[in-house]
Amino acid sequence: MNKYQKAFTLVELMIALALGLLVVAAAMSIYLASQKSVLLQSSLDELRQNANFGMKLLAHDVRHANLNTGSNLQINSMIVGSGIVLKPANFPSGLQSIANLGSEYISLGNKDLDSTGTAHSDRLVIQFRPSLSTFYNCEGQEVMDANTKTIVQRYYVKPVTRQIAGEPTSYALYCDAGSYTDGATTIDGLDNSAQQIMQQVDAFKVRLGVRYKNGTLGYLRVPEYSTKAREILTAASGCSQNPVPISCASELPNIISVELNVLVRSTGKIGANATTNAQLSYQIADRTITLAGDAEKNKQYLRQVISQVVALRNGVGTS
Repeated sequence: MNKYQKAFTLVELMIALALGLLVVAAAMSIYLASQKSVLLQSSLDELRQNANFGMKLLAHDVRHANLNTGSNLQINSMIVGSGIVLKPANFPSGLQSIANLGSEYISLGNKDLDSTGTAHSDRLVIQFRPSLSTFYNCEGQEVMDANTKTIVQRYYVKPVTRQIAGEPTSYALYCDAGSYTDGATTIDGLDNSAQQIMQQVDAFKVRLGVRYKNGTLGYLRVPEYSTKAREILTAASGCSQNPVPISCASELPNIISVELNVLVRSTGKIGANATTNAQLSYQIADRTITLAGDAEKNKQYLRQVISQVVALRNGVGTS
């Protein structure tokens, strides 16, 4: 044997440690990148599942608008029974004494508080009369003798009951359903047990697809429809007085479709810091909205705008 035991020199040991640290650093980098990729893919899958289910349910409901209401297939702000409820006048005379009818139970623009920190989300109210005697409304409640009742369904955004500390305020899209019979003075069931139909909805915006009397097509936001209706009635012969003659309803744009727009966010974070997603402003319908609250927290979640146009097959009457 040699006089001295063979071993690593200090220089060799330092080189080995340095190479080991480089390997560990590379492995950690790959692990962290993979973790971010898994979180991102998981959030994308969640957004798609939430949007596909919620939007499919919402679109299915909205397609019923104006069914069997006696509106002569017209949908505008003057016709009684209009499937898209824009004014109290769209309800029968017996319901006109309901408190807050024009401020709570009609379609409204910029009505409800959302993740922008202000009342930027719209409210959509539809009505229809089912063809079947048994019908399940958007709350999942069974309506008996449904073909003798007009179903009213109201869609709006509000904060969820259970909030999680340390996360942005969670909002969801809810549906509140009620019904009334011919000659009724109340809408039974509204403001009773609204059900969540889409979770993590940061904003909800609606545009109305319209056909004007001259045949041209266009989109109007809910407040824009009311403004345009006033302009048209003021200019039309014999339609400027108050009250406006019901014959003037044919002058108004007929609503033939509804564009539904939601900004949805993921439930889980897509990263441990705010560098993964720097976006705070989103284009939804024809408007740009900016999220309120803690910007660094907002950046940790994936968001996507989902839109769908629903043709109203029960609203193809003359405008």
